[in-house]
Amino acid sequence: MNDSNTKASPRGPWLKTGLLALGAVVVLAGGFGVARAAASGGMGFLHGHGGAMGHDFVQFRLAQALDKVGATDAQRAQIKTIVDAGLAKHQDMAAAHQQIHAQLLAAVSGATVDRAAIEAVRVQAIAKIDEGSKDLAKTLGDVADVLTPAQRAQLAELHQQHRDQ
Repeated sequence: MNDSNTKASPRGPWLKTGLLALGAVVVLAGGFGVARAAASGGMGFLHGHGGAMGHDFVQFRLAQALDKVGATDAQRAQIKTIVDAGLAKHQDMAAAHQQIHAQLLAAVSGATVDRAAIEAVRVQAIAKIDEGSKDLAKTLGDVADVLTPAQRAQLAELHQQHRDQ
């Protein structure tokens, strides 16, 4: 019997959040829901904990995931830099959301509904979402490149175990 198979793998509710922080933090930061919340001073997916507090929450969950896979200090530093850069790229999302919101209000609040303007805003919003999605894919790949294949496999396994609970 292999001892590594007999050891219980600790599971906690933080695991899914940690993995999401590792893989999906940029898309969350880039989503219009977050941009809307950021425009009003909070981050919806963090239940009102925006700004530095939201960033700290992401870093905390990320650190937990990296602890779980035994990431080195050098890996942690590289990943922190990558994630911070990903979050910084989306600081303009709040302003973009405000602009889109104003355009939609103008399109629907006149004497007639400006359907062409609504469509133009939709196209603009989809382009921003696509940009955020591309940034997520790049950030996810960059973070994955820092980890070893064994660490990536361990994160995937831990994520699956949590999903199966």
